[in-house]
Amino acid sequence: MNIRKTIITIGVVVFAIFLAVLLSKYFVDRKEIPESREKEEAKLYVKASPVIYNVNYAGVSATGRLSSQHAVELSAEVAGQVLSGNILLKEGATFRKGDLLVQIFDDEARSNLKASKSRFLNGIAGILPDMKIDFPHSYTTWSDFFNAINISKPLPDLPQIDSDKEKVFLASRNILSDYYTIQSAEIRLEKYKIYAPFNGTFTNVMMEVGSVANPGSRIATMIKTDKLELEVPVKIDDIYWINVGDNVKASTKDGLYTWNGKVVRKSDYVDPNSQSITVFVALESTKSKPLYQGQYLKAVFAEQNLDESMEIPRNAIFNKEFVYTIDEGKLKKQRVNILKTNETSVLFSGLEPGTMIVVEPLVNAQEGTNAEILK
Repeated sequence: MNIRKTIITIGVVVFAIFLAVLLSKYFVDRKEIPESREKEEAKLYVKASPVIYNVNYAGVSATGRLSSQHAVELSAEVAGQVLSGNILLKEGATFRKGDLLVQIFDDEARSNLKASKSRFLNGIAGILPDMKIDFPHSYTTWSDFFNAINISKPLPDLPQIDSDKEKVFLASRNILSDYYTIQSAEIRLEKYKIYAPFNGTFTNVMMEVGSVANPGSRIATMIKTDKLELEVPVKIDDIYWINVGDNVKASTKDGLYTWNGKVVRKSDYVDPNSQSITVFVALESTKSKPLYQGQYLKAVFAEQNLDESMEIPRNAIFNKEFVYTIDEGKLKKQRVNILKTNETSVLFSGLEPGTMIVVEPLVNAQEGTNAEILK
């Protein structure tokens, strides 16, 4: 009885499974198969412009710092107490060429010079009677020389010596040696007063009025302020556009004040940190537009125009010299001739006029990709 019941149960299960398979196949066959669609190719939408060559400005600009062409150490050449001149001996004091900057106490040196001239006069007076007898043709000349000597003024020029015999006579009386000794002392006396060699200012003062200076003592540091140099670091790529003697326009950051200058020299080495070469521009300060050491100015070099060139954004160039163009709706990689690289743009040539060139950077772009120009 149990066996029969078990067989009936198994038969019912098998029939149910068979019926489920048939129904499943029936519904699968009735399901509509969707139409297959072709895979769409990727397309980029890009900014592009036709290649049109024009005349473009190709200047080089950079910012530099002003420094003086002349920085001079004011030193004493003689010993003595430092006295005030016509200019205040303080940092920042300005002066004009020829102003008395510093004087050193010279009363003793001046008195010694007068004493030497008095002895020299005594020597000339001692030889005049002998010259009247032995050298009558020179007597009048030396007598006039004697009368022209003023102990408070520089010595007059030494009379011309006409013969070797006369030269021996004068040398034996120490006339020649005394004359040149006094002349040397006169030159030395001039060193007790120091005059400004140019228009400038004191940047550092080491000795105050009343100090005692020795030969070689540093008194102050001064700079020339009417002519300054603008030290401009220029990138290596741009240095070939700049030559010594080129005109330069310098201006303040806001552009309100401008100066005209010239390139006076270029350094012959590259700064390893900035990879730039320093260009020196001579500028002249005026009362209406003064210049100051340490001031920063913008310099524009090599102002010229490039014929048959086109300007595009710098980031449209990749691999230094390649751009993408659009040819029959696809991107095409092409090499261009870079004429000038600016801060944000480049000037180039080398493409056929009318070629559509991509003027923006493309990310993960490949040659042959479909491209459509944005309107």
